[in-house]
Amino acid sequence: MATAARPLDGVRVVDLTRLLPGGYATSLLAGLGADVVKVEDPRGGDGLRVSPPYTASGESGLFLALCRGKRSITLDLKNPAGRDALLALVGSSHVLVDSFRPGVLDRLGLGPAELAAANPALVHVSMTAYGEGVRAALPGHDLNVEGYAGLVGLVRGADGQAALPAFPVADMATGLQTALAVVAGLRAAEAGAAGSDGPAFRADVTMLDSALSLNVVGQGTVIAAATAPPVPDVLTGALACYGVYRCADGLEIVLAALEPKFFGRVAELVGDPSLAQVQYDIVGQDALRGRLTTLFASRPRQDWLDLLEADDTCVSPVRGTDAALADDDLRDRGVLETVALADGSTATAARPVAWLPGTGEPVAAPALGADTDAVLAALGLDPAALRSDGALG
Repeated sequence: MATAARPLDGVRVVDLTRLLPGGYATSLLAGLGADVVKVEDPRGGDGLRVSPPYTASGESGLFLALCRGKRSITLDLKNPAGRDALLALVGSSHVLVDSFRPGVLDRLGLGPAELAAANPALVHVSMTAYGEGVRAALPGHDLNVEGYAGLVGLVRGADGQAALPAFPVADMATGLQTALAVVAGLRAAEAGAAGSDGPAFRADVTMLDSALSLNVVGQGTVIAAATAPPVPDVLTGALACYGVYRCADGLEIVLAALEPKFFGRVAELVGDPSLAQVQYDIVGQDALRGRLTTLFASRPRQDWLDLLEADDTCVSPVRGTDAALADDDLRDRGVLETVALADGSTATAARPVAWLPGTGEPVAAPALGADTDAVLAALGLDPAALRSDGALG
């Protein structure tokens, strides 16, 4: 089966990232066609490799989800020979992406001057938690950054306690922004951009900035009213017409009928047009929610879906990820792909860039260092000598 050309075919990305934000960023680049060479510490590699849960063959499901389709080499960057091998790889590549804290690359002898000497046309994108400001030295995970960005606390429990986010928004936003920065950098380099004392294009994508950029609803409230957004707001529980309801069989249904035309149709179909009259009655939301709770609890979910889902109502089921990955429509549209596991079995995952046509072939994630010898030999380096020097671990 011939593979259609992809936007980043022919682009090589040196991936010095670790964990979820970097793994997601470079999975997007790989999905766009880039040859992603994942450079890992020989002492265990990316922490994603040991992140639970595990397949029956002992592989991390998260690593498989994020790193399939990439290549892996091991280099000890604290070893001078390992550092020089990395610079040789940079010299034959187009992009370098890293997720070290500010200053780490400089201490390794991989600062802007060294990188530019290896490849003046290099696109270099760094991922950090807080950038090079006053928090530069602080460690930070998704939850820390969501706290700073005003995302934690947008949803609260009945006791007023901020809810733990169900999704690593900052991590994923950073991955998206990093991939965007890489594409912008490639365009700049193609146009002849040149750095005065470093790579041709340089960007520092921070988790905090990326998370804050997604908080547009909250920012809209601050812009308009100079105050923090209410909790809950219209998208997090303030309106009864936009929520989740339990049905008679214990399964849940999503009602997202924000506009009057949708909620009015729901009211009509369930036989209670009076519901639509109080859709936006602020003081009556608890009463409306109670009526809807009783209504949906009176019949099994499939009954409600049969009645409402296909009739312009914005009603849908609450599904688990397993059910989503078993969706026949997603499979038919090519959104899903087959992941090859080390023991010969397969699994299903969403393609990172679902709007591009896929090949239909199973995609595997690399074993630690599986491509070391091939990549280094193609650079004219001697893997055996580097191994003897301790540069490969």
